[in-house]
Amino acid sequence: MLSLLGDIAEQHGAPALPAHAVLGRRDGSTTGGHVKRAVVWPTLEVIVTESPAHLRKRVDPRPASR
Repeated sequence: MLSLLGDIAEQHGAPALPAHAVLGRRDGSTTGGHVKRAVVWPTLEVIVTESPAHLRKRVDPRPASR
């Protein structure tokens, strides 16, 4: 795992973890995208930082404009 970014948010009343990762392959190439499931061996260090209240996510009820 070369990079893991995301946040912990509330979705439908439950915690949700939308995360994105960049993974290194044995041949030196990389791949990346949304993390749905991961098994890490032997360890993965994750640091979680709480954002100030004025930077919290909220849902915009207006439909997205195109």
